[in-house]
Amino acid sequence: MPTEAESNAKTLELIEEIEEITKRFQPIEHLFDVMGAADSGVQGVFVRRWAEIGMHLAATFREYLDLLAAAPKGKD
Repeated sequence: MPTEAESNAKTLELIEEIEEITKRFQPIEHLFDVMGAADSGVQGVFVRRWAEIGMHLAATFREYLDLLAAAPKGKD
């Protein structure tokens, strides 16, 4: 059974990994933001719909990362 210090170190490591994943994911979110601001012309409608899908997927992914970060300790 891990000590409290080991458990705290693992939790800190997990939080750091989640922060790194989030940081690396931000350019994708920015791409969807830009796509969502596309001109509403014929092609723009499709791009904006893809952006909506992308933003939904990004939000779902962030929710999942938040769940990982909030997972109860001691699940080794």
